[in-house]
Amino acid sequence: GTTVRLRFPLAAETFVETLRSVGVPVGENTRILDLGCGAGRLVQAGRARGLDFFGCGMQLGDAFGAANPDLVREGVLREIPVGPYRLPFDDRFFDVVISEQVFEHVMDYPTTLRETHRVLKPGGTFLHLFPPRTTPIEPHVFVPLATMVRARWWLKAWALLGVRNQFQKRRRMSAAETCETNLQYLTSHTNYLPKRELYRQFSRYFTEIRFVERAFLEHSARGRKVHELTRWLPFLPRLYGALRCRVAFGRRPSNA
Repeated sequence: GTTVRLRFPLAAETFVETLRSVGVPVGENTRILDLGCGAGRLVQAGRARGLDFFGCGMQLGDAFGAANPDLVREGVLREIPVGPYRLPFDDRFFDVVISEQVFEHVMDYPTTLRETHRVLKPGGTFLHLFPPRTTPIEPHVFVPLATMVRARWWLKAWALLGVRNQFQKRRRMSAAETCETNLQYLTSHTNYLPKRELYRQFSRYFTEIRFVERAFLEHSARGRKVHELTRWLPFLPRLYGALRCRVAFGRRPSNA
């Protein structure tokens, strides 16, 4: 379709311009899925600007309550069934699949990637943003190195030092309660894979796998200052990918 130059809210603009910069011609006829869409704000913002956005996610009763009910009724926002896991869209329906802070929660990569492959058109692309395994502070429980270290003693030590997320602060959880809550959450709801394993998993279903942090930083409001420094410090995008955010890109093969 014809490329449209419109002003988007931050998240939508970042996704669209990053995709364009890596050679994906996003336009008004490009059908895009936001995988793990939450309340659907990105979907609603993209559609308000004339793009063909859809969204889906799991256990979204609360999120849908805050979403535009018309988009839910129209099937623009759809819930993913818990079992068996299947994205609620037809085969070869989308040109692009995107996500933000979703893949660190994917416990079954093969099933999720197989479903992503199924709903993408041949030649379709994905762009996924998620925190890396080597990020210094786990972004959900705020415990340093908890992406890799899940030992009870480690989590208890930081709980004793007063580290809490907002939910734990509101509940005024004790150190013991915080430790057990974090242990349960980290082991059952997070899955931080090393970069090499990410390549391996994505390569089972897709081609042209690469990490495009440089393009993301160029088009992200929060990353532009970092991008400006890359002319003197060319290693910064790789460092950003290792410590802050992975930006994974790939394509469904045209013949598969």
